[in-house]
Amino acid sequence: MKIQVVIPLWKRPEVTKFCFDELKKLIAETKHEMRVLCVLSESEYIPVCDSYGFNWIYADNKPLGGKINKGIKRALEFKGWDYLMMMNSDDVVKPELLDKWYKSFFESEEKFFGISKVTYVNFYTNEAREIDYELSVLGIGKCIRRDVVEKLGGNLYPQELNRCLDDNMFDIMVQSGVFPKKVKYEGMLAMDFKSETNIWPWEKFKDKGKEVCYSPA
Repeated sequence: MKIQVVIPLWKRPEVTKFCFDELKKLIAETKHEMRVLCVLSESEYIPVCDSYGFNWIYADNKPLGGKINKGIKRALEFKGWDYLMMMNSDDVVKPELLDKWYKSFFESEEKFFGISKVTYVNFYTNEAREIDYELSVLGIGKCIRRDVVEKLGGNLYPQELNRCLDDNMFDIMVQSGVFPKKVKYEGMLAMDFKSETNIWPWEKFKDKGKEVCYSPA
């Protein structure tokens, strides 16, 4: 499968570079063909993206919904990809998630699917909590088929919002007649790294879900 990844960037360069290193590993190891487009709001990230071989486009950081939509619309100008996969600059996805657990969803050409379970990791201490939101499809690693993205004109998120984007994106999809499929998986295959600079910092998660052991490779 050919996958176009879109990632909005904002500050936290140490975390972003760590996650970019992991993304390069994913691209090298997965069975799928992956391309990356970063949506940046700071010129300092231009040489970073260039050094990783990632495409980029500039957009104002707020409203965040509009920023992400601008990236998605730019991605639609690229030919040949089958699925859009959304990531953030503090996310890490392991190859097994795509190659094993997403396999049947790609093969059946599902319109919209993703995971509900994620491991939040304190970037500085490696403390980790696993949370399963059960009824939600999270932002990390969610996939939308290209024709669905095209039908919506790339406007997958509410243009003026800065928070609660994934829930509102879910509403937009459902209103268009597209319902998400939830992917259940085993293991620690999707991680969200929390630093001091975050809309939802580590303090929000440190006592939620269950404690798990995270050990960097």
